[in-house]
Formats: sequence, structure tokens, C-alpha cells
Amino acid sequence: MKRKEIFWLIATFGISIIICLVFLGLNCFSSSTTDINVHDTYFIVEKNELSLLIIKLTFFFVYLVRILKRKFKNLTANLIFMIANFFMNISVVGLFSLIKSFARSTGVIENNMEKNSMLDSGSTEYIILWLIFLMFQIFLLISLGYTGFKTGLNFEKNG
Repeated sequence: MKRKEIFWLIATFGISIIICLVFLGLNCFSSSTTDINVHDTYFIVEKNELSLLIIKLTFFFVYLVRILKRKFKNLTANLIFMIANFFMNISVVGLFSLIKSFARSTGVIENNMEKNSMLDSGSTEYIILWLIFLMFQIFLLISLGYTGFKTGLNFEKNG
């Protein structure tokens, strides 16, 4: 790994730590919680989970810009982007299950449905949110496959 790549890796990690400190405070990596107010609902989330999400997002977008700017010619940047993309996919799967659990809990409270039919007749907001996350995951998987394909093409010639 070249010095420039080590610099980019350390700088990206440093930027993500600074973003975590700004948004979550000095104890952003502790197991303390923070409240997120969405409409009339408060979600209590551990700060270390939000910090990990911020780090994943930072690495994903920084290295997305880098590989697009260099047109997939930098092997190290491509590999780091593919790793960040993989972890973003895992995060989206976790968010799918979180949305599903919210839909179940609101379905029980609001509609008094049976447990088997709760998610079949979900609200419009739930379906829209689910489709947004589904499209984002499809984008992530396509970008992961395309990056792997371009990396293989670019470095098969050199190897």
C-alpha cells in the first residue's frame, strides 16, 4: 500500500471521528444512548451504533468519489470501497429488520390485526420506506458487482 493510500485511509477515518464527535458528543463510542425524535415518536439508539453507521457512510462516500474520479484505476481504493459497500449492505439489511419491527408494533397498536396479516396490509408509509431501502440496496449490490468487474478488467491486464 502506498503512502498516499495510507494518508487517505487515516484522513477518512479522522473525518468520520470528527463528524461523530460533532453530532454525538465526546462519548460517541460509549454505550450511552441518544434520543432521535421523528414526528411524535422518540427512538432511543446507542451512540456507538450511530458512530459505526457514520463511519460506514463516510468511508462509502469518500471512496465512491475516489473510484469514480480515478475511473477504477486505483486497486487499493477499489478494494476499500468494496469493503465499505459490503458493510453498508449489512447495515441496510439491519434497517430492513428494524422497519419490519416498527411496522409490527404499530400494526398491533393501531389496527388490532392478527399477527399473520399485519405486514400484508401495511401502511403506505411503510411500503414507501421499504421500497426506498430496497432500491438503495439494489444500487449497493450493482455498484459492488460493477466495481469488482472493473477492478478485475483493469488489473487483469497488468497482472
